Order: sequence, then structure tokens, then C-alpha cells
Amino acid sequence: MRTSLRLLLAATGAAALVTVVAVPANAATTSTTATVAVQAGELSISAPDVLALAAAAPGSTATGTLSGVEVSDQRAGILGWATTAAISDFTSATTTTTIPADAVGFTSSTAAVEGTATVTPSDVAATSGAVQTATDVTGNNTATWDQTVNVAIPSDALGATDYTATLTYSVL
Repeated sequence: MRTSLRLLLAATGAAALVTVVAVPANAATTSTTATVAVQAGELSISAPDVLALAAAAPGSTATGTLSGVEVSDQRAGILGWATTAAISDFTSATTTTTIPADAVGFTSSTAAVEGTATVTPSDVAATSGAVQTATDVTGNNTATWDQTVNVAIPSDALGATDYTATLTYSVL
């Protein structure tokens, strides 16, 4: 019986010692506040430098596709954006005829989107509206699409191979 009592006392003492060591009565704690700054970038747009439209006869439509128009939204926010396209009149150095900008229309493909944004294409005339609009934005995103440009050649246009115009994209 003495052996059983000794074992019981030894086990009780060991358990009490472990409890005292594991949870000290006067333990101290401290907390540190960690901070981080999330840097916001810029909203930008890029497009190829040249668009070659197919040749077309007076009274028909010339068409060309600008592949790889891209908006990069690195603002790390929730604001959406809209892209517009504007074009000048087509002029020729060899004739006095112009093809007016209002003869131009834009058709946008569905954008490939990286990040979180809902990007919606629109078909618009050269003088009105957004060609792509982003909503439901969270954080950084990039959208890339193809832009088809349609030019209605006036029936009184004179033949020339040097009609040029300036196509300008903007994003807000």
C-alpha cells in the first residue's frame, strides 16, 4: 500500500509541477501593430501606332482592325473607367477631298480582362460615346480588345492612296 501511496503522491506532484511550469501565474504579453501602405498606380491606355484600312471604292465602306488596344488600371481602387475613341477627318495631300470624321464608326470586341472588373464594349460613331466601359472594379485590372474601324467612303470621294487621319484613344 505504501508503494501505491508513493506512486499516487509522485504522480500528483508531477502534474502540479507541469501545471505550474506550463501556465505561470504572472505571465506578461505585448502586442505590436503592423502597418503597410498599398501604393496606387496610374490609369493608362495604349494602342498600336498604325491602322491600315482596306481600300474601298467611293460609296462603299473601308474596314480595318486595330488589334491589342489595352487599358491598364493600376490605381488599386474601386473606380471604374471609360475609354473613348475620336478620329480626325481623313485628308489627302494629292486631292482636295476629305472624308469626314462623322463617316467613321467603331466596333469593339469583348475585352480580355485580368483582375476584377466588368468591361462592356459599345459600338459607337466617331463623334460619340465610350468604346469600352469598366464597372464593378476592385483593385488593379487590365483589359485588352480589338477595335474595328469602319469608314463610309463618300460617293464623291476622289481616288488617292494617301488619305490619313489621327485616331486618339482616351481613358477616364
